[in-house]
Amino acid sequence: MASTRQTRGPIKPRRRPRIAVVTPYFKEPLDMLRQAHESVLAQEVGAEHFLVADGFPRPEIDAWKAQHVILPRAHGDNGNTPRGIASMLAVAERFDFVAYLDADNWFHADHLRSLIELHASTGADVCCSLRTIHARDGTLLQGVQDPKDVDLSHVDTSCYLLEKSAFEYLNIWLTMPRILSPVCDRVFFRGLAQRRFRVAHSGLATVAFRSWYRVHYLRAGLVPPIDAKGDTGLEALKWLSTPEGVRACVTRMGFYP
Repeated sequence: MASTRQTRGPIKPRRRPRIAVVTPYFKEPLDMLRQAHESVLAQEVGAEHFLVADGFPRPEIDAWKAQHVILPRAHGDNGNTPRGIASMLAVAERFDFVAYLDADNWFHADHLRSLIELHASTGADVCCSLRTIHARDGTLLQGVQDPKDVDLSHVDTSCYLLEKSAFEYLNIWLTMPRILSPVCDRVFFRGLAQRRFRVAHSGLATVAFRSWYRVHYLRAGLVPPIDAKGDTGLEALKWLSTPEGVRACVTRMGFYP
């Protein structure tokens, strides 16, 4: 009796996910930008790097393996406008994931792979990592962690990977009131909870964060640089407590952080 089992053609390999990494830059040194860019190229999974000049383009970047987006003037909003524009470009170009990397930071080699694997195992809309803390010259500050990172009450902007199910949220960089730009990472973090996106954490420190904050040097037992930052965003937080701040947040972003 002849078999009625249907034969199938060859199994097509799964398409590799397309990952866009967005880096806004302003006046950072070229060697710092190159370190960030080379860390994207060195990822264990492929990614396309969007470098966005916020009014001060570096012509050398035109020769790099990256999309170099040039904005004609600076916006003074902590990279939110260039970050938002490149995010919308990645959406328009049908990328599957968007990640962020600030110009003074860099990825460890397993960063994107670990987050892609986390997404595959959890189906989360947003996947997050931890970070290692470094001095301005790139030296690791041994044993230094940010308590808010550890207890998952904060995620640095460079530690996010967003899947396309969360792309509707990416316009927040463009709708966020300018006065909130010093605390944009905190606003972004709180908005994810407000919008009820599914968030997963790898628990792995796969982003290198170059610190400009006094507290990190003090925790390492070092004398902070003379121009190191203390508390930031006090004006923004004060504005958030005003009726004007509440109205502006709800009107522009659709939530109050």
